[in-house]
Amino acid sequence: MAEELTRAGLNVVAIDRGPWIDTSTHTPPDVDPDELRWGHRKELLAPPRDNTVSFRNRADQVAAPLRDYGIFELGAGVGWAGFHWVGIAWRFSPWAFEICSKMIERYGLARAEDGELQLQDWGVTYAELEPFYDRFERIAGVSGKAGNIAGEIQNSGDPFEGPRSRDYPTPPLKTLRMMEIFNEATSRMGLHPFTIPAANLSQPYVDPLGVSVGACTYCGFCLGYGCGNYSKSSPQACVFPALMRRPNFSVVTKACVTRVNMIRTSPMWTPTRLPPCVRRWRTRIVSRATPCKA
Repeated sequence: MAEELTRAGLNVVAIDRGPWIDTSTHTPPDVDPDELRWGHRKELLAPPRDNTVSFRNRADQVAAPLRDYGIFELGAGVGWAGFHWVGIAWRFSPWAFEICSKMIERYGLARAEDGELQLQDWGVTYAELEPFYDRFERIAGVSGKAGNIAGEIQNSGDPFEGPRSRDYPTPPLKTLRMMEIFNEATSRMGLHPFTIPAANLSQPYVDPLGVSVGACTYCGFCLGYGCGNYSKSSPQACVFPALMRRPNFSVVTKACVTRVNMIRTSPMWTPTRLPPCVRRWRTRIVSRATPCKA
């Protein structure tokens, strides 16, 4: 978002509650494979206490806070989970965006409103988001093989995916022997194996922002780790090198917004930011929120 806004000429201040993180300082090649630091101590993740959520099995239970990471492996610094994500780069299917309408169309209204399913359309369709999926894949250099280009099913790739405007920017990752055995067995069964799209690049690539990204070395240290080889499409690898050079962009680290104040005489909003030293800052936000309609 910051890249889009600054490219449009707007001044952007990004506020992050965590510290600054970059590949060369925090996860260079000799540090990135540190399984104790990243895999077990999870030092790239935000502690559960910083994003506490509660859970209960039934409505009559008292909700208890989760004290372990579970599935909430949020990032602890600038770039957040984009820095330590594994790199699997799926698109949601067209069905997912219109799940309520499609469920009624296929199974009937009674099945969709059975009192247990909580279904709602997104309000946007896959076709409307497809250009933005494509834009992300170009910036990230996603490696893969299309299965459906403009409605035409391809010989390889996912034949069940939504139609895309063009193929991936880089080829699929290499097929290991274990994958070959799986592909051969499932093909004999009449299934459609394919290499999943990944933001771990199969070859060197220069993205639309002019940033160079390296080729994956298949080290295996992806989920929960940085990428010392600049091969995984994190914000640090794909966007920050271009974004940080722009004079209309700046980052405030170790700070968080505690309140948003509206200026009565102006359509602008101002947040109150509290860094660890509890100083109060003010800034202007370029757009204001629109209340949700029921």
